[in-house]
Amino acid sequence: MVTYSTACLGFGRMGPNRELKFALEKYWKGTITAKELLTVANSVEDQAWALQTEAGINKITVGDYCLYDNVLQFSEWLGITPSRFGAVKPGLDRMFAMARGVDGAPALSMKKWLTSNYHYMVPEVDESLQTSLPSDFSEYITKVQRGIDKLGANVATPVILGPVSMVRFCNFKVEAAIDLQRFSLLQQLLPIYTKLLAQLASMGVTEIQIHEPALAFADASLKTLYDKAYPSILPSSSELAINMVSFFEDVGETNYQWLTNLSNVKIVSLDFTRGDNLSLIKKYGFPKTKILGAGVIDGRSVWKANPANIEPLLKELGKAAKIRIQPSSSLQFVPWDLETESNLISHTAGSVLAFSKQKLSELSSIAKGDASFMTRAKVDWATYKKALSSDQRVSKRLAALTEADFCRSESYAVRRPKQTLGLPILPTTSIGSFPQTKEIRSIRNQFKRNKITKNEYENAIDQQLALMIGIQEGLGLDIFVHGEPERTDMVEFFAQKMDGMLFSQNGWVQSFGSRCVRPPIFWNDISRPNAMTVREFTVSQKLASKPVKGMLTGPVTILNWSFPRVDISRKVQAMQIGLAVRDEILDLERAGCKVIQVDEPALREAMPLKVGSERDDYLTWTVDSFRLATAGVQSKTQIHTHMCYCEFSDCMEAIDKLDTDVNSIENARSDNATLLAFRDIGYGKGLGPGTYDIHSPVVPPVAFIEEKLRSFLKCMDVNELVVNPDCGLKTRAWPETIAALKNMVEATKNVRKEILAASA
Repeated sequence: MVTYSTACLGFGRMGPNRELKFALEKYWKGTITAKELLTVANSVEDQAWALQTEAGINKITVGDYCLYDNVLQFSEWLGITPSRFGAVKPGLDRMFAMARGVDGAPALSMKKWLTSNYHYMVPEVDESLQTSLPSDFSEYITKVQRGIDKLGANVATPVILGPVSMVRFCNFKVEAAIDLQRFSLLQQLLPIYTKLLAQLASMGVTEIQIHEPALAFADASLKTLYDKAYPSILPSSSELAINMVSFFEDVGETNYQWLTNLSNVKIVSLDFTRGDNLSLIKKYGFPKTKILGAGVIDGRSVWKANPANIEPLLKELGKAAKIRIQPSSSLQFVPWDLETESNLISHTAGSVLAFSKQKLSELSSIAKGDASFMTRAKVDWATYKKALSSDQRVSKRLAALTEADFCRSESYAVRRPKQTLGLPILPTTSIGSFPQTKEIRSIRNQFKRNKITKNEYENAIDQQLALMIGIQEGLGLDIFVHGEPERTDMVEFFAQKMDGMLFSQNGWVQSFGSRCVRPPIFWNDISRPNAMTVREFTVSQKLASKPVKGMLTGPVTILNWSFPRVDISRKVQAMQIGLAVRDEILDLERAGCKVIQVDEPALREAMPLKVGSERDDYLTWTVDSFRLATAGVQSKTQIHTHMCYCEFSDCMEAIDKLDTDVNSIENARSDNATLLAFRDIGYGKGLGPGTYDIHSPVVPPVAFIEEKLRSFLKCMDVNELVVNPDCGLKTRAWPETIAALKNMVEATKNVRKEILAASA
């Protein structure tokens, strides 16, 4: 019987009941102190350590628990802080200021973490950055020492974000070649990392994880940076094991050969659930002097390990290397514990689900060579597959699709003049959601707990709709939204109204900061039995003097922000959702809806990191699923979409192929970078670049938005510009929401006057 050691690459930060989320929000409101916040954080970390210790995990990460985002945390510790935050006290206050913004200082930009739905704060390098960075790792060292005291030096494994990845993720504000700026910053960082690693080695730990997620990029320019950084920063102690960690994709041939030949590195950790690292091992072998950290347990999926996949994989890996069993990534991307989900456990698919706690048990069982675990898992998977629906209606609809089902009946140039909405130039609108107040949450909670009837619930929601329409009438917006008071989350709401999906009660995962989501779980074919949004649209439109947008979430975002099935392709699942959304759009159109917004913020999210056939295939089927959803409407119906917080520059042609009439985009934190990318491909449809950052509580002045609009008009035709915030407003309070929208409308009116005066 073959046995293996085990390791973890990280754990969830929010806690089993989102304890950190609530503590963070109290701290930001000033109702608890920093000491009280840290007490909650330490308690959550202790619980995570206890679970891993109980499961018998041999190496447990320490020092990686953070209060917002690990990239942001390292930015603060390293001293990579833009000049606009110079007056803010270093440490916790400055880190949160960079994340959320303060008066006169907009927050750092925010982007998706590689191919996940987690967001990281982009480090920003401006001209104020000193040659000698004012780094301070005392807080980190304290965190590590706490872990050593709790777990022991042989178990506690400090984690650092590697210097090359840190440089790769930076946003450089200085006008100079990007490669030169990266190299220059790396040179400044290397002495800091050398000192940090030496200090960790002196603390008696036996292993250090260096996470270099940038290894997943096929970026030849990074090779120079890797060669510069390694092995120069690594301690020479033979007693200390350095574990180089990559995840979410294979590392590619060049990086693989470099990694496996790297001196002073005893462990190389690779992801075997995404990409094809196995082929690299088969082609180039693996050094006998190193340990392979085999990421065979999927750190981003809630499905139990399938022996049909695990057993042959371990057999292949065992031929080539001495292996250690571990998750493919940190477990922060999956919920905390399945044991609290009685509705899931009792479901047909429950026997093949695994949250973080269960994945630790899987690690331990596989590492011990537990034959009974494998036998039970085989039975569970066979039982689940037998239970899958034999209803062929969805598959028959997909098989009957023709090319015409994916195309609007007329081109944009022909149909746009038919979309007669009576709007002025620079029409103003909002993205979709309005503040989710305590009253709204209480209404939904009472209905969920059967405290009020359906009729009472709908009457209460209709009062909220009337309030939101009235506010927009008073503000003078041109295209209204209904505000979404009936919705918890933009994916969960729709998933709960579709067949084929499961939902947790407490299956929260962190999206960014204190923001948590409960991703649905696909377990069977997806379909829409009844209309999902028509009632709320109809009520709102009757109250409004202007067009109200129908608000839907697109198929790719529903897919990427859920836990999809692993027994069929993601392409097939996207098309199933596309059909369901198509049915909803046609129902909205029949109800008189003239503007329908289908949000796709996650279009790029799961796109393969490397250029090639897999990326091309992904972009093809994602675009097709969106067009399947939207192409059935009449030419007079205007289709909008919304996208945010991704680097869209490498998939602009695919976005153009969506063939929407208006695309609103996140823009406030990216200095018009996305807008310029649209301009560079000759994008000629409607565009709504975000005028202000909704993730910050700072209300933008009128002059700020005016300047934004003037900058937009330098890049695009005035007749195609739509004015809107960056994103939905559900996380904001009403006073700041009204103030910001009021300033946006006033700024728009001022710029309209300038345009009309210039053309007179």
